[in-house]
Amino acid sequence: MQSSMVPLNAPLDAGRGAGTVVVVMPDHPPDYIVWSMASIIYGNPCCLGLIAFYYSIKSRNRKMVGDMTGAMFYASKAQSFNGWALTFIIITIILLIVLMVVVNAQLLSSRR
Repeated sequence: MQSSMVPLNAPLDAGRGAGTVVVVMPDHPPDYIVWSMASIIYGNPCCLGLIAFYYSIKSRNRKMVGDMTGAMFYASKAQSFNGWALTFIIITIILLIVLMVVVNAQLLSSRR
């Protein structure tokens, strides 16, 4: 059981009181490896997912070595290639849906 009593002979500012230690951890940049693997699996237009995966691996390697500047550079490249791949995948899906609707409308109107 803890006691909240302070001995009378110990001054409060003697340096023995409770303190806080702050340890600053280095900020690790994300490497976007999962997003790159998803870009490879779910479309990979113009091999952008593969290029993003390459830069993700390079970013992870730089982070393991301790080069945070290089890791942030390669992570930024991986993020931009993943963004472009995602944009192309979304545009392709929208165009396929529109194409299917137009073709089905043409087929239905030609049967009448």
